[in-house]
Amino acid sequence: MDAFLLALENLCSEIMPVLGAACLICLIVLLIKLIRMIGNVDATLLKTHGTIDLVDKSIEKVQTPLDTVAKVSTTVDKAHDATLVAAREAKDFISKNAGEIKDKVVAIINETSEKEDELREPDPEDIIGE
Repeated sequence: MDAFLLALENLCSEIMPVLGAACLICLIVLLIKLIRMIGNVDATLLKTHGTIDLVDKSIEKVQTPLDTVAKVSTTVDKAHDATLVAAREAKDFISKNAGEIKDKVVAIINETSEKEDELREPDPEDIIGE
């Protein structure tokens, strides 16, 4: 067993520098790729900055029409509320004064029918008396 451990120690003492150098080379390659990737990310972020500026300008252009739409919407809401109030008040007025309104309408209809009778041309049969 001691001979095996001594042989393993000799093998490891010869292989360790080679493995260390291989690990350093892999680490250097990894760092180079990482540096390139960070450079690409930086370039992408610079391009994105220009795109963000364009989006900001577009949003500023759209903001004025959106404000106008908000004002129109507020005006429409106010008009709708006023219409509801007017309709409700008209309904209440008609409900409270239904009898008086009916009498006025009947009186107007009677006046109109009396005027039509007065303005109507006499029928020849009425004159002759047949």
